[in-house]
Amino acid sequence: MRIAFFGGTFDPPHNGHTGLAEQVIASGHTDKVLFVPTFSPPHKFGLPVTPYRHRLAMLRLAVNAQPGVEISDIEARLGKVPSYTFEVMSALEQEFPGDRLQLMLGSDSLLQLHSWHMARELVSRWEILTYPRPWEMPTVADLCKFWDADIAGKLIKTVMKLPFFEISSTEIRKMIAKNEKVDKLIYRDVKFYIVNNGLYKSSKK
Repeated sequence: MRIAFFGGTFDPPHNGHTGLAEQVIASGHTDKVLFVPTFSPPHKFGLPVTPYRHRLAMLRLAVNAQPGVEISDIEARLGKVPSYTFEVMSALEQEFPGDRLQLMLGSDSLLQLHSWHMARELVSRWEILTYPRPWEMPTVADLCKFWDADIAGKLIKTVMKLPFFEISSTEIRKMIAKNEKVDKLIYRDVKFYIVNNGLYKSSKK
C-alpha cells in the first residue's frame, strides 16, 4: 500500500487540509494519507505554536471517519525537539513494514526542500508528492539553483495536477482573534473545540 506522509503544524486543521487529502487519494497518487502533526516544527522553532495536544485533538475532529485517512502521533512518541521529517519517516517505516511511504508537501516547501535536514537522502529514499500552492510554484530554473539538473527535473515532475486550496491556518487564527466567522473554513466540531478551549484569542483587551 502507498501511504502519503502529510506533515504539518495543523494550527488549526482546516477544510483545505482534508480536501487536499481527499483529492490526492481520488487522483490515484496514493492509497492512504497519513496526517502527522509536527511535535516541534523546525521552521517555527522559538515561535508560538498551539500545544501539541490541542492540535492533535482538533485534527482528530477534522478527519473524523474520512475514508483513506489516518493520523499518527509518532512525533510526540519520538519526542525529538526539533523533529525532522527524515527521522520521523524512518521511524514510520518500522511501523508500516511492506508499505511504500511517500512524502507529501506543498510547492512552496518544494522550493525550500534543499534546506531541510537530510534533504538529499529524503529525495533519494522516498517518492515526493507535491501539491500546488497559489503564487508559490517553483520552476526548474528555481530548483536548479540548489539541485543538480537531473534531480531538479525529477522534483518538478512530482507536482500533481490538483485544484488550489487557498485556505491558510494563519489567516484563520487572525480571523478567530478578531471574532470573525470561520464556519466555511473549518469543521464545526473543530470550531467548537477552539471556542471551548479559548484558542487563538487576541491578547488585546
